[in-house]
Amino acid sequence: MTVYADILILTNFIVDYFLISLSCRFLHKKPRFCRLVLSALSGGVFSLYIFLPQSNFFIQTIVHILMCAILCLVAFGFINTKSFLRSVAVLFCVNFAYSGAMIALWLIFKPYGMVINNSMVYFNISPLFLIIFSVVGYFGTLIVRRLLKRNFSQNIYCDVTICCKDKSITLCGIIDTGNGLSDVFGMSQIFITEDEIITRLLAEEKNNPTRFRKIPCSTVSGECLLDGFRIDGAVILYNNKKYTFKNPVLAASNVPLTDTKIIINPENFN
Repeated sequence: MTVYADILILTNFIVDYFLISLSCRFLHKKPRFCRLVLSALSGGVFSLYIFLPQSNFFIQTIVHILMCAILCLVAFGFINTKSFLRSVAVLFCVNFAYSGAMIALWLIFKPYGMVINNSMVYFNISPLFLIIFSVVGYFGTLIVRRLLKRNFSQNIYCDVTICCKDKSITLCGIIDTGNGLSDVFGMSQIFITEDEIITRLLAEEKNNPTRFRKIPCSTVSGECLLDGFRIDGAVILYNNKKYTFKNPVLAASNVPLTDTKIIINPENFN
């Protein structure tokens, strides 16, 4: 059967988009849409691997791990080694489960228009079906996410103590994916709080230029820069465990926070 490269790339782009989105659910990550699309497109291009001669299982596994590493780097960036390796492992497991299901489908039913080589899957289907499948899959994902959000609370409360020199403040915090801020250099954790809290804690230290920095932030209304201030430390009591952070950064929210005074990124605990 003839394999068309354009259909191959488009099909795997759509599949990889949903696989990466599913991985984001497990990882509690919210990458920018453009990064998600670019990562899925990279996966679509990688599907050209199907044209190479059949390789053994070990080589296929190594190649797919490298593919997952590239896709994670494009989608999530590099925060730190532990978080990156965890992202690669989750995406690899999701892809492994999908590939296993497709191979089982191919072995049992031998569907017409389906080809598998080097664990890459090709479907000889029409563009119209791809569009319908994409729309149904997209709205299906929205419905599932809405049901999960309705039945399971994403907000996990914790006690957060922030300190600077000889002053400390204890706040009720929330561990929530609403804070997706991360240090591009992977050097600091970033907590979102209100400017009034920062002023109370830092006092005259707030004017210290060595503590101040601008933090890029992506919101539904666009890109912006938040005022950030490095403090001496923070202690979080979460899930009966104590987590200590050295020199985290407090980002001043542009809007008042509700139900909490500080928001913690779940990635800080990975």
